[in-house]
Amino acid sequence: MITKLSSNENPFGPSPKAVAAAQSAGRSASRYPERTDSKLCDTLAAFHGRGLATAHFFSANGGVEVLSLVEDALIHPGQRAIICPPCFGGYSQSLSNKRCEIDKVPLVGSGFNLDVDAILCAVTEETRLVYLSNPNNPTGTWFGGNPLKEILDGLPEHVTVIYDEVYYQFATEEGLPDAIRHVVDGRNIVIVHSFSKAYGLAGMRLGYGIAPQRTAQKVQKLKRSFHLSNPGMEAAMAALEDTSHLQRTVENNHVERRRLLERLSELSLEVTPSQANFVMVRCPEGYDAEELTTVLAKRGVMVRPAFYLPHHIRVTVGTPDDNTRLLTSLAQFCRVEG
Repeated sequence: MITKLSSNENPFGPSPKAVAAAQSAGRSASRYPERTDSKLCDTLAAFHGRGLATAHFFSANGGVEVLSLVEDALIHPGQRAIICPPCFGGYSQSLSNKRCEIDKVPLVGSGFNLDVDAILCAVTEETRLVYLSNPNNPTGTWFGGNPLKEILDGLPEHVTVIYDEVYYQFATEEGLPDAIRHVVDGRNIVIVHSFSKAYGLAGMRLGYGIAPQRTAQKVQKLKRSFHLSNPGMEAAMAALEDTSHLQRTVENNHVERRRLLERLSELSLEVTPSQANFVMVRCPEGYDAEELTTVLAKRGVMVRPAFYLPHHIRVTVGTPDDNTRLLTSLAQFCRVEG
């Protein structure tokens, strides 16, 4: 039996209501889906409220395609983008595939803090995008509303912030940015959300962006017709309605994340405080992330090396049993080989 704690998936799976909606939609699988995603965007606008309209939204096949569509709309080969490693590896991969230039402004200190001044200093006439992840993948760290406002205030008009908050449901700290306010105010920002994490629909490949209408409509024009399946769209809309399933997921994450942080520290492992559904752990001295990942896989626990950090692993917060198996494996490792 394999305990998979490598992809930040929902350990409880999707909402039963989402499964039922997908199954019902599957009965008409011989028919094409709706040509556009307007029904889903209507639902998202009603769900979020806050003065957002259907035209502020666009959907995609997962958060990664949200990023790709924004890039297609806002940046061209040879132009520049800023990322802040350690961060999601998909940013640099997608930009490189599109022959865009990448400027790296690393997070700083043991707390992996955003360096606002360095980000603004890195902007040039050719910069088009700045990627911010909050809570950040792979560190799980977060920043408050002031840094985001400072960056938006300091950027020239030709630069847009891609604000990736696909893990926001798991954050317990107060003070995370109110990014939607900046969208409503018409600032140059695109918020990235996903149904893959808290909603447990990773296999359906569903994500969406929230942006000023001028930006969202640029993206909508780039999308092909029938870009989402009926089962996927119906599952997503049903998932938004099942607040009890989301609450169960989030509560388990709060309790188990705290337990993991405490128990990993008791094993004398360096663990980074997290606001996501994963924690990042520094490997024991003498071992790198690839080696530790291999050792744990042989013991039936899948984790993954952290992006950009060769001596750290990223571990999904699972069920209590999943996490106990991880802790038992790590305890044996630390005792026998550490």
